[in-house]
Amino acid sequence: MNSGTATTSHPGTTWADRIVNRLLGPFGRQVLPRPQNQTIPPGIPDQELYGIPEDFNRLYQPWLGPENASLLRPEVTANTLLDPRKLYFLRQMARTSLPVPGDIFEAGAGSGGSTRVILDVLQKAGSNKRIWSLDTFEGYKKIDPAKDGDHLKLEGCRCASLADVTRLLSTPDQQVVLIPGLIPGTLSQVQSPLLSFAHIDVNLHEPTLAATEFVLERLSPWGIVVFDDYAWPATYGARTAIDEVCRNRGLDVTVVPHTTQAFLINSPSKAR
Repeated sequence: MNSGTATTSHPGTTWADRIVNRLLGPFGRQVLPRPQNQTIPPGIPDQELYGIPEDFNRLYQPWLGPENASLLRPEVTANTLLDPRKLYFLRQMARTSLPVPGDIFEAGAGSGGSTRVILDVLQKAGSNKRIWSLDTFEGYKKIDPAKDGDHLKLEGCRCASLADVTRLLSTPDQQVVLIPGLIPGTLSQVQSPLLSFAHIDVNLHEPTLAATEFVLERLSPWGIVVFDDYAWPATYGARTAIDEVCRNRGLDVTVVPHTTQAFLINSPSKAR
């Protein structure tokens, strides 16, 4: 969904919209998606809460500023489906978590662009935290139509290969550990008893449920979790998984409507 410009590509924009947005991007303007039917799994009890995206063009958008140019460099934009808004929020939350003890966990490395953003945060801060990043590196390998919907297909959302992601994230100090395979089976390979920050972006119910439970069992007080696509209807199965785990633990999830992300902070009053 990204380009090398500072414009944002919303799901639902046409190719003509994207061309216009490239021209409007330097002026902080863009064409928003046209109203469309949104494909979501049947039986969702709160469908009326899924509306047409609002026009946020008139709001402050710091991710478009020159001080955030690192978010839009080719190593990032060519290797992620996250748009500049999501990358900005992800980076800011990763920065906020730096004083918290523990490593970093990512479920859904994709092509490695989001991991690169987190790695940049660590390197700039001189942090020795390790990133444990999981993915099939082969797209969806297991889907539950009853919970994820029949609109998702096997091998969908296929990104870069493990070899390509390894090259992108290779550093002399080896701060990133890439773990290929299906969650939850690969979670046992994460050898860190304490986590300070997590990014969960696997779209599907089962791996999201398992990854969220895994993280919250290890999340430090004041640790932060960022969930991608929480508010996007096509990945409603992931939202139900997150809600189930967090409800059972008495934790609150906060939606970021501008980006479709959500997050939680493990405040000491609610920590294990």
